[in-house]
Amino acid sequence: MNLAIKRIPMKYLMMILLSFMIASAVDVLAVFILQSIDQIGTADTDMKNLPYGIAIGCNLFLALGTSPIFLNLKYSVKANLMLSALSFFLLPLVIMMSLALSLEEEALIGIGFCVPYIFVLSFLFVRFHKQSLLK
Repeated sequence: MNLAIKRIPMKYLMMILLSFMIASAVDVLAVFILQSIDQIGTADTDMKNLPYGIAIGCNLFLALGTSPIFLNLKYSVKANLMLSALSFFLLPLVIMMSLALSLEEEALIGIGFCVPYIFVLSFLFVRFHKQSLLK
C-alpha cells in the first residue's frame, strides 16, 4: 500500500518529463527543417543555432510551469474537472502568452515553440481523466 502511494507523484512527474521531451524533439526538428529551407537562421554568424536553444528553453519554462499538476494529488482537485484543468494548463498558458508578448514581432515563432508542449499536455490530460473515471 505504501509503495502505491509513492508511485502516484511519479506519474505526474512522468507527464511533465514526457511532455518536455516530445515537445523539445518536435521543436528541434522544426527548427532544423526551417533552417534547411532557409526560413530562419540564414545569416552566417555564431547565433545561427540560437533557435535550438530558444526552443528547448521555452519547453523548459513550460515544464517548470506545469508543476501545479501535483495539486491533483488532492482528491478535491482531481475530482473537479475545472480545477484539474487549471492545474494542468493555467501557468503554461500564462507563460506562453508572456513569451509571445516579449518577442513582439517574432511572437508567432514563440507561440510555435510552445504549441507542441500544449498539445502533448492536452493529450496526457485527457488520458489522465479517462483513467481517473475508470477508478
